[in-house]
Amino acid sequence: MLDAKRALIICAHPDDEVLGLGGTIKKMTNAGIEVNVVMFANGNEGYTDLADKDRIVEMRKQERNEVQKLLGIQSFESYHYGDYAILANEETYKICLRAIRKYKPDLVFTHYWREYNTHKAVSSIASDAFWQAGWTCSLDLGEPWKAKALYYFEVIDLLPHVSHVVDIEDVLSVKLEAMKAYASQCTVVSGALQQIEGKALMRGAQAGIRYGEAFLRNIDRPEVIR
Repeated sequence: MLDAKRALIICAHPDDEVLGLGGTIKKMTNAGIEVNVVMFANGNEGYTDLADKDRIVEMRKQERNEVQKLLGIQSFESYHYGDYAILANEETYKICLRAIRKYKPDLVFTHYWREYNTHKAVSSIASDAFWQAGWTCSLDLGEPWKAKALYYFEVIDLLPHVSHVVDIEDVLSVKLEAMKAYASQCTVVSGALQQIEGKALMRGAQAGIRYGEAFLRNIDRPEVIR
């Protein structure tokens, strides 16, 4: 997984990239892999004080900018869908197709389909776009590009089974710092820092290491071996 040149993360909300695979992102950027993120929601519902309602979107944008620096992410392609308003439709599907053809990733990462509504929608469109981006069609969205692999990550619900665990012991502290940078969300996501460390300990123990991040490789489409 870590021998790629480019990776693309397609996620719903600002903080999903950290909760799901912040350690793996840092491992990749440390290894010289270019990481780009497509993010659909603007974070408009992520406030715990009504006084922050009108400024939460800007707050989360500034937090995201700090996370980008901490993790070494090349670019955030961010959209302005409301947190609860991401639908699996033609518009969002084309965003995914265009992004895969634009960034030409070897690896694509996205939500697992069993998570809650907007995560489920993003998983659906990203999974199908991963496959269809390689077709000779919709050429106004870019030249066809076949990424090598698609991996699902876990944010809220645990993956039902795991195909890969990335050892993040050396970068767990950076993942925690990135979550702290999303300061407005550390109260929204109850016990966020404890969740991160606890999940990393559990996934690490399953793989015989100290701290890990879990992934499930998509095998819905056959892999060609030559």
